[in-house]
Amino acid sequence: MFLYKIFLLSIFTLIVTFIFIKNHNIFLRFADNELNKPQAFHKVPTLRIGGLIIYILSLFCVIFFFKFDFFLFSIIALGSLFFLIGFFEDIKFKMSPILRLILMIILSFIIIYHLNIKILNTQFIFFDNFIGSNRLISSAFVCLCVLFVVNGCNLVDGFNGLLLIHFLIISLILLFIDNSHDSLVREYLTFLVIINILILFFNFPKAQIFLGDGGAYFLGINLSLIVIRISNLNIDISPFFFAGLLFYLFFEVFFSFFRKFIFNNISPLNPDKEHLHMLVFKFFYKNNNNFDKSNYLTSIVTNSIYLIFIIPLILNYQNQLFCKLYFFFLIFIYLFFYRKFHLKNN
Repeated sequence: MFLYKIFLLSIFTLIVTFIFIKNHNIFLRFADNELNKPQAFHKVPTLRIGGLIIYILSLFCVIFFFKFDFFLFSIIALGSLFFLIGFFEDIKFKMSPILRLILMIILSFIIIYHLNIKILNTQFIFFDNFIGSNRLISSAFVCLCVLFVVNGCNLVDGFNGLLLIHFLIISLILLFIDNSHDSLVREYLTFLVIINILILFFNFPKAQIFLGDGGAYFLGINLSLIVIRISNLNIDISPFFFAGLLFYLFFEVFFSFFRKFIFNNISPLNPDKEHLHMLVFKFFYKNNNNFDKSNYLTSIVTNSIYLIFIIPLILNYQNQLFCKLYFFFLIFIYLFFYRKFHLKNN
C-alpha cells in the first residue's frame, strides 16, 4: 500500500509539474523582474512555481494519504500562512522586508501558541524548566527557532538545486537516525523526499523552475516542525545533534544579521551578495568564467562541504557532550570557509 502511494504521488507530481511548465507563459510574466534583485544569480527569467507545486502535492498527501492528525494539521496551518506570504512576493505583491518579518512573527507565534507546539529538550536543564513552566516564553522560543530555519531556507535558495539538495540531505539523515517508530512522520517525510527529488530534476543542473519565496518558506516550516517532532520523540538523541543538522540554515541568518549590522553598517533586512554560497559562486565564476557551470557547482560544493562536516555528528548523534562541542566547532568551520572564499574573491 505504501509503495502504491509513492507510485501515485510520483505520477501526480510529474503530471502537475509538466502542466505548469507547459503553460509557462501564464506564469513567466511573474518572473520578469527577478533578475534585478541584488541576490539574483541567473541570466534569464525562470518560473517561480516550484514552491506552489510542492505545496499542492503536500496538501494532496495530507488529504488523501493520512487520517486527521494534529502534527500534520500544524504543518499545513503554519505552512500555508508562510507559503502565502512568500507566494505573494513571488507574484509581485511586494511588501517591505520589515513588514514581512513582523507578519511572520505575529502569525507564527499565534499558531505555535494556540497549537501548543513545544521543544521539550534543549540539554540545558534550567532553561528547559523555565520554558516548560511558561507557555508564552516556550512559544516565543519555538517561534524564534522556526523563523531562523525558514529565513535560512530562503537565504540559501539562490542557486540551482542548492536548497532542494540541502533539504534532501537533512531529510534522509532524519529518516536514518529516527528510532521512534512514528510511522506518520516517517511516511510524510518520505513523501516530501519523493516530491523534492522529482522537482530537483527540473531545478538542477539547469533550472526550468525555481522554488520561489513561497517554496523556501514552506520547506522551512516542514523542516523545522519535523525536526521538533523527531527531537521530542527521540529523547536519547542530543538536541545539539538537531541544532547541528540545521546549523547552515540558521547560522547563515544569524551571521548575516551581525555582518550587515556591525561590519557593513547596513540594515540586516537588506539583501546583498555576501552570503557564503554567493562567495562560492563568485570564486568559481572568477576561475572558469562559465556562468551556468558555476551555478550548479556552487550547489554541489556547498552541500558537499556541509555533508562532510556533518558526518561526525551523525556517527555520534547520541553522544550529548560530543554533539554540544561539535556544534560550536561548526561555527569555526563556517567562519573559516567564509573568510577563505572572501579572501579568494578579493
